[in-house]
Amino acid sequence: MEEHSDNVHLSIVVPLYNEQESVDTLVARIAETAPDFGHSFELILVDDGSTDATWVKIMALGHGMPQLRGIKFRRNFGQTAAMVAGIEYAMGEIIVTMDGDLQNDPADIPKLLEMMEQGYDIVSGWRKDRKDHWSRVIPSKIANALISWTTGVKLHDYGCSLKAYRAECIRSIQAYGEMHRFFPALVSMTGARITEIPVQHYPRQHGVSKYGFNRIFKVFSDIIAINLIIKFSSLPLKGFAVLSLPFLFLSLFLGTAAILGLMLNWSAGKPMFFLLSSVLSVTAVVHLLALGVLAELIIGTSDLQHTSLPEITMKTLQKE
Repeated sequence: MEEHSDNVHLSIVVPLYNEQESVDTLVARIAETAPDFGHSFELILVDDGSTDATWVKIMALGHGMPQLRGIKFRRNFGQTAAMVAGIEYAMGEIIVTMDGDLQNDPADIPKLLEMMEQGYDIVSGWRKDRKDHWSRVIPSKIANALISWTTGVKLHDYGCSLKAYRAECIRSIQAYGEMHRFFPALVSMTGARITEIPVQHYPRQHGVSKYGFNRIFKVFSDIIAINLIIKFSSLPLKGFAVLSLPFLFLSLFLGTAAILGLMLNWSAGKPMFFLLSSVLSVTAVVHLLALGVLAELIIGTSDLQHTSLPEITMKTLQKE
């Protein structure tokens, strides 16, 4: 690995989870497209705790492709963790991420690189003609609109994994949950130049989708978190205060209802119900403000450091 580390310009990071049927074709397509990259490259395949033969395939392919590097997690950590691990180990000045299910086309990578040469720091793919079921497309469109509206970074397709980043912009990002889709919004905090271009998208050929309706709730919770990070990272108390406002108004409404119930001689249970609900809402306000104070103390008394995934969670495919 070290012999070519100083010459790598492009790093391609691909998370994989139970993609044994796809990995051979994926690597072959990337190898076919490699002459169009115009730069030296490395391919980093991250096995996110697959239970099939994905890692065996990666090791076999590594013997015949010197640019291939592999990372294996001991268990499934999720796509975001896999991407972060690949980015940490990447040695290129430009880092391209993509899915390993053959729905992204490696032939689009040169188009991303052309846009990077125009001075952009992030070039995001846009699956303009998306080949997924409507049950995935419609929630994705709603999420994209919400993310664009709340963060101010206007992209049609945050969920497209095919993206190109300047390494110095993306390596410092600390992400968890489903936050890989929010990388452009997070990097925008540094003033990075961001654009997007239409890319090819194909129907899934092998395996099953790792996404379902349960992922929708994770995405929406991450939307809240990402907006707190972007808008209130330096003033967390203000962010938690904003989050507490709905509970404050709710407590006032319920408290007023309890008082009216007592004045109008409602049945004994109703005023008590409203009163207890009001107390719970006030408790939520207090807890949120307390979290804000703690966050202020943490920011004020500690340096923000990048923490990598523990080495014990992975093993790397070394080159002889």
